[in-house]
Amino acid sequence: AEMFSCSSMRAAVLLSALLLGLGVLFGVVTMSTALLAPTSQLALALVLAGAAVLAVVFVDALLPGADQRLDGCRH
Repeated sequence: AEMFSCSSMRAAVLLSALLLGLGVLFGVVTMSTALLAPTSQLALALVLAGAAVLAVVFVDALLPGADQRLDGCRH
């Protein structure tokens, strides 16, 4: 079964970058201010979610048949 097309893979990578960026931003805000622990937990959750999305995209790209499916993608 097809998991990602060109556009959905691009969107997933952008989502991953957004989650990682927000996680780092929340982490910096948490370290530079006296915010409570839930904010640092949110930062960690965002970073881990971003990494998980990127890992799913990576594994999908390694699956058999992905080269034919993604061959027409414009980079």
